[in-house]
Amino acid sequence: MKLALISDVHGNLEALEAVLLDIDRISPDAKLVCAGDIVGYGPDPEACIARLRERQALCVMGNHEEMVLGRRDFSRCVHAGIVAAVWTRERLSPSARAFIEALPNRREVAPGVVVCHGDLLSADTYVSTREQAERALAQLRAHWPQATVLVCGHTHHAALFTPASGFRQVSGLADHDLDRTPPCIINPGAVGQSRDTEPLARYAVLDLEGQTVSFRELPYEHLATIRKLRRAGLVARVVLLPPRGLWRRVEAYRARCARYWAARRSETAG
Repeated sequence: MKLALISDVHGNLEALEAVLLDIDRISPDAKLVCAGDIVGYGPDPEACIARLRERQALCVMGNHEEMVLGRRDFSRCVHAGIVAAVWTRERLSPSARAFIEALPNRREVAPGVVVCHGDLLSADTYVSTREQAERALAQLRAHWPQATVLVCGHTHHAALFTPASGFRQVSGLADHDLDRTPPCIINPGAVGQSRDTEPLARYAVLDLEGQTVSFRELPYEHLATIRKLRRAGLVARVVLLPPRGLWRRVEAYRARCARYWAARRSETAG
């Protein structure tokens, strides 16, 4: 049995379509699994939800679904994400809204394979260090003692954690054998919003019989996505977003500049 693992689609239809075509080409029998954040940032949340429903994807709720539904405040989100959450909330059809409302926070998608967005307790928790990974695996053992694989997203970086090998971020096309001493954590990376140096769509294929995971990355028509973002009045640069800490520093700098020039204009007017 194979699972095609995706996460963080973020309303990017061009990226999602590229990934689905690649899945059909290399693993047509794989079951599609989405670790949350179907919506947010991007201009096509409705279409992305529809495509995943057509494919009968097994999905969980991400923090951006929670924000769109009003279940999470905006305190930990950058400005572009807040704008997109409000924009998405106003445009989702009743059917699409009902779909994301019904999404579980975590679920077992195959024997021994559990999926969440951040970790099992919160969609907004990052699992990007050994300490965080060990905490997430402790949660897994508490809730699913027989589970061997935890799939999560949220960080937008493809990664693999095993107790024996530690935490490894993955770049490029890469195949990995899973340790024979489970459990492990797999993050397939982001479909719709790269936080690396290129606007690439990323996902992974988990082969449960062969005990391997193949990480994939591929280009897509990102310029078409940028044009849609601009027409919608959304932030176009989210197609390629800097790492979270850098993004916050950039926003803080822009805010300081805005305050400075506002003060200068006030002085000039006075």
